[in-house]
Amino acid sequence: MAKIKANHFLVLGIVALIEIPMILAWVWMTGDYREPRFNEWPVTEWLVNYQGGFVRRGLIGELLLAISDPLTGILPNLYRLVLSSYFIYILIFFALYFAAQIKNYRVLLIALIIQGGIYHMGISADFYTRKENLFLILFGLLCLLYIDASKRQGQPRKNSFTTLISLAIISAPLMILIHEAYLFMSFPLTVLLLWIACKENPSHIYLRLGLMMYIVICLIFFISCSIHHGDVISAQAIWDSLPLVDRLKISPAAPYSQYAAISSIGWTLDQHLSTIYGVLISGGAYIWVFFILGNGLSLVFIAITIYPHAPEIQPKRILGLLAIGLFISSGMFLIAADWGRWIAFISNQLILLMFALKASSLAKEDEQSKYLLLLIQQLRKIKIKYLFILVLIYGLVFQMPECCVQYPHLFVFQSLFS
Repeated sequence: MAKIKANHFLVLGIVALIEIPMILAWVWMTGDYREPRFNEWPVTEWLVNYQGGFVRRGLIGELLLAISDPLTGILPNLYRLVLSSYFIYILIFFALYFAAQIKNYRVLLIALIIQGGIYHMGISADFYTRKENLFLILFGLLCLLYIDASKRQGQPRKNSFTTLISLAIISAPLMILIHEAYLFMSFPLTVLLLWIACKENPSHIYLRLGLMMYIVICLIFFISCSIHHGDVISAQAIWDSLPLVDRLKISPAAPYSQYAAISSIGWTLDQHLSTIYGVLISGGAYIWVFFILGNGLSLVFIAITIYPHAPEIQPKRILGLLAIGLFISSGMFLIAADWGRWIAFISNQLILLMFALKASSLAKEDEQSKYLLLLIQQLRKIKIKYLFILVLIYGLVFQMPECCVQYPHLFVFQSLFS
């Protein structure tokens, strides 16, 4: 009886943690448009377009400009887009959770409240307002297709994997044209997922050819975007192409001068890397250490709960695959100083991968690496009950910032009531 009551409380808590951020996001994004609904930097990053010639990150901005009324501006359509992307991601997240047949409310709870996850997105208007939320949506779709294909046999299995690899190939150039950081963010784990599909289906030669095609296409489009990274002249042309009503809202003091992310479109690699130096000299590096540790422990809890290892059974490859995924995704920390965004994205994408690999035969094979076996041996010593309490408090009390050298909100109540 006590266990049933505890589960009831967990279910009620999970429902509240879904409804509250969704309601807050809806009210905030459909409210008064006289002021920007989120920070000017991500707002203007969405508005980069091709009016000054072909430049990186311009695809979404060009489409928004084309469908928007010059009198009402682009911003209302932008708010609808980011709000829709948030709701779509939530839908895909739960579809993947149920498709993977996890059936563990504690896993679901921690996956929702992990810093940068669905709960914190909604209460802070952060993370989902960035372009990488589209990357999460795409990766979630690929994971759903992978689970569906893994459950099938014969020709239906081949057809499902064909759909999987086709979606990856077709969407890759679009994602890079939306933001070239896709190569550092979603590309690594997508390659890992497709590689796993290849290993599990050695007779499907088209999967290996598709994986190579995906890699080549991503590299070609990334190089093209790097070459056409923009300059001061193209940045001003982009800014001038925006409706005046939008420019007055974004930069009322100087509506005719390029501003925020649009002004940074011509930055060189050195300028982007110099922002990382700001993380160190601002004295806030310890904050990122705290959130890396906190999210790391949350991911460990989710992993060892979904994939428990009995002491008498040989550990499986799943934790090794997740460790590889974490390692190959860590390059995004060298892009710029937005470390909160990188921590959130890695965490969310690894959770989606954990769900997907429930259907993986490769993940169920015995682990052979002596280093990973040693790590697993240490993880077995963790008291899962106390770890759950720790990461629950961490997720409910703190609020991870997106960026960079200023840290105004580190607690949830500051995001809700500031």
